[in-house]
Amino acid sequence: MKKGYPIQTGKRTWKELEQIRNRGYSYFFNDWLDLILNSLLSLTDNLIEIGISMDIQKASQGKYNDSYMEIVKKYQDHDKTRAVGERTIDHFQRAFGLLVQETLELKKDVLGEIYQAQITYGEHGQFFTPEHITEVMSELVGKDSDGETVMDPCCGSGRFILSRAKKNPDNYFIGQDIDERCCKMAAINMFIHDLNGEIRLGDSLTRKIHKIWKIRRGGFIYEIAAPNE
Repeated sequence: MKKGYPIQTGKRTWKELEQIRNRGYSYFFNDWLDLILNSLLSLTDNLIEIGISMDIQKASQGKYNDSYMEIVKKYQDHDKTRAVGERTIDHFQRAFGLLVQETLELKKDVLGEIYQAQITYGEHGQFFTPEHITEVMSELVGKDSDGETVMDPCCGSGRFILSRAKKNPDNYFIGQDIDERCCKMAAINMFIHDLNGEIRLGDSLTRKIHKIWKIRRGGFIYEIAAPNE
């Protein structure tokens, strides 16, 4: 596979991810997204369970935790001789911490930049609208009131949503995309920016939706079955 172009933002995050050399970039990037989402979904799920049952041990178990551990198991054979702190899961975890830090510091789509710079380049040439364009588009839309719904029917990693959120973070944001990896990135981006809204996996032309991630301020994210599945 061809090498990607130089990363402009998210260099620290990518440097940490580069330490994972067990599998190809595209493969472990997918696993990283799933690890992030499963951990966040598990946290929300556990908070609900604790509120209902007050049983912390029971709440720590669930489908998202199980899915998280299944991904971890794929890398354990490669980590047997590695010290704590240098295991694959340690690199994954530190990369997420750096992603949050760089995203909030730079106020840019760091996750999408890494994706198009190092993952899709050489595979199928998937590129997102440059951020200076999404900023201009957001300006052209004009002002809106708090709580108004803003939708992007082909959201990619959520760049237009992030640009619009700079104008009014109190909107309700909806993003939709036919590419599942893009939806996961958009959901993670919305979570990091503490926005209210939802990301839908589906075809905006046929209106068929396969999955929905609902993001709520305060650190909550839910995954629900699509209404037409």
